[in-house]
Amino acid sequence: MKKKKVYNIDLSEFSDLIDNMRIELKSKDLEYKKLTDEYYKILKDFPNLQLIFEEQLELELSKEECKILQKLVSIYINILSFEEKELFLLGCKNARLYNKNIEITRD
Repeated sequence: MKKKKVYNIDLSEFSDLIDNMRIELKSKDLEYKKLTDEYYKILKDFPNLQLIFEEQLELELSKEECKILQKLVSIYINILSFEEKELFLLGCKNARLYNKNIEITRD
């Protein structure tokens, strides 16, 4: 796959880049994979939570669903933490390449 440069792509290409980053992260980081698998398993096991997130419905939740919702949000925050770190590193790498291409820095 051809590497895309973050500094020279449009919004749809950037979305594809993020999706590819998530796929790569899932394949190389077991903790990230575990978190994402658990997140989607919870959504599958608790359809009301899935409706709240995907359809943005207002529903009354049971006590169990409320506890699971808290867990789901915690898992999601951890997933975002992994993704933000990867995006930061990707940005740093691309900034270095950009600077090199415009001859601000050298290897």
